[in-house]
Amino acid sequence: MKTSNWEEYLQPSELCDFDRSPQIRAKAEELTEGCRTARQKFRRLFRFVKELPYGLEDWDVTASETLAKGWGMCSGKSNLLVALLRSLDISARYRVYRINAEVSLWIEVTAESALSQRLGAAPSQQDHVDCEVWLGKWVNCDPARDTALECGMVALGMPLKREIIPDASGHIGYTIFANFDDWARQRQRRRIIRKDRAQTFALANEQFARLRALGKT
Repeated sequence: MKTSNWEEYLQPSELCDFDRSPQIRAKAEELTEGCRTARQKFRRLFRFVKELPYGLEDWDVTASETLAKGWGMCSGKSNLLVALLRSLDISARYRVYRINAEVSLWIEVTAESALSQRLGAAPSQQDHVDCEVWLGKWVNCDPARDTALECGMVALGMPLKREIIPDASGHIGYTIFANFDDWARQRQRRRIIRKDRAQTFALANEQFARLRALGKT
């Protein structure tokens, strides 16, 4: 790690707000008590964030808000994981890329008529956020879906693997950010859900809870 920009992978930001939220560092220390290595700490933190329920929400949510409410979307959960890691001086960064829309999941979630009218048909592509942690090399990790949700998806025959969209040459291009605040704000401005977002999110998250309940049976 002998390069001039490693420090940026340890810095707080407006959304990665572990410097202004003592609860984040306290939770990180609580979860990693007894751990001796960065890898052990990462595994504990990753497991904690992954098992927070997945839900639909805004893109520009602070890490402290995600921790406080105890659930989040791919961007919110990845941001929380980065914040927890950085609070313990473990380098972490964001990874953004395009995937083919998870159509079967979209159809299942929007089966309720009121929600279908609000969200419309599934898009052909969507953005996805996960993160990377430095453990002697950059290791990518995706904490978005909790295990119960994945089990519910499997029970209904839905694929778990995300289909990453390559460029024209067949290369998969990831956009790496030390600070993803600007990207998250720009993505939020492009959100198709413009009105009654809280109610729409609540309806969608009821459907995710239903899938989660299937995974627990």
